[in-house]
Amino acid sequence: MQPSHRRTVRTFAGVSALVWALSATVVAGPGLDHTHWFASVVHEYTPAPGQFVNLPGADGTYFNDPAAALGPPVGGGTLSADNSAVVTLGGFGGTIVLGFADTVWDDPCNPMGLDAIVFTNAFWVSGNPNRRWAEAAVIEISRDVNGNGLPDDPWYVIPGSHLPAAPSSVLRTQAWDNDPNTPTPPTNINWYPAPPHFPGFPDAYTTQGYELPSLFTQSILTNPNGLSATVEGVWGYGGLSPTLLLGDMSGATGNSAHDNRLDQPEDLPGVDPAFFYTTPDDPFTVGVSPGSGGGDAFDIAWAVDPETGAPANLDGFDFIRLRTGVDALAGPGGVLGEISMEVAGVARVRARSPLAGDANGDGVVDFEDLALLLGQFGQSGECLAGDLNGDGVVDFADLAMVLANFGTDIH
Repeated sequence: MQPSHRRTVRTFAGVSALVWALSATVVAGPGLDHTHWFASVVHEYTPAPGQFVNLPGADGTYFNDPAAALGPPVGGGTLSADNSAVVTLGGFGGTIVLGFADTVWDDPCNPMGLDAIVFTNAFWVSGNPNRRWAEAAVIEISRDVNGNGLPDDPWYVIPGSHLPAAPSSVLRTQAWDNDPNTPTPPTNINWYPAPPHFPGFPDAYTTQGYELPSLFTQSILTNPNGLSATVEGVWGYGGLSPTLLLGDMSGATGNSAHDNRLDQPEDLPGVDPAFFYTTPDDPFTVGVSPGSGGGDAFDIAWAVDPETGAPANLDGFDFIRLRTGVDALAGPGGVLGEISMEVAGVARVRARSPLAGDANGDGVVDFEDLALLLGQFGQSGECLAGDLNGDGVVDFADLAMVLANFGTDIH
């Protein structure tokens, strides 16, 4: 297989790294339960220095507000990102740890077996899906084995396409300080986390992360399979794929006549984000799959022990850690600033439509669902679309769900 908030506690890990522990932030929305479908708690936010760490965003909000990573993302499409609701991780090793209200399970019945999606502000350069403005972050996940609701259990790595078999071989630390008279970065002291947004931040600290290879240090990430490729050569990291406009059910292929539009018959402008941003894109195929909100999807089964590379064999995860995996400046002479991951949200993948009776997952219960169910009637097994109640068999109980909700439209 290819595989509203406030900072409440400040503590120092060792002598250098600053951990911001935030109060649990509940994200609610109309319609579907957003606290279930999206990460809803920030457990840690420790950015590395970066050009956006102390700066306001386009709408006056700040790139350093970790609550921007909670709840559903705000999509800008493939040509440019919507940066109104993202949080920057800064340079190498910049970190955010998020939690879910309940466990994200490894579910083989999810589309393509994928379990979660990381959303960022990546976009395609000149509309070409094989050339991307992509600032990659390594994904790590952890199960709350001890049940205390804190991310203090072992972490496992999603190695993706380009980390070594044992990722710990590329794990390293990076020192930072705010003294312009030392050789320690950053060169631009204005990038160092500072008041009023980071009161009490130390004068020196370190970050740590898994370093991705030189392919990821380029200003534009080009598909190693070529500019006309249909198969992705890079996958399994956050920050690779665009977040589509809400309701753009057409997907995206690089065709300017169809991408980034909400006027196609199948499009659903205004649909609940928990319906749209929980359908994964195929990470191995160039472009964004129709019906998906984009982002970078992964399978929990890809997780490995960072020391040995052995499969983690996790049944699910409760916490996700994203760390910038690149130590580089973009553009000639670094004119575009550091390559830094900006997080827009993390979602669980949904195996079935949240609308009872919606067998084909298009958000409406109609004759198509009835026909699908009748075509599978009497069958038993896993992951049958007509098995609406998940009991392993398509029968009269499932038919009753279709009939009871016939004509209901989630949109």
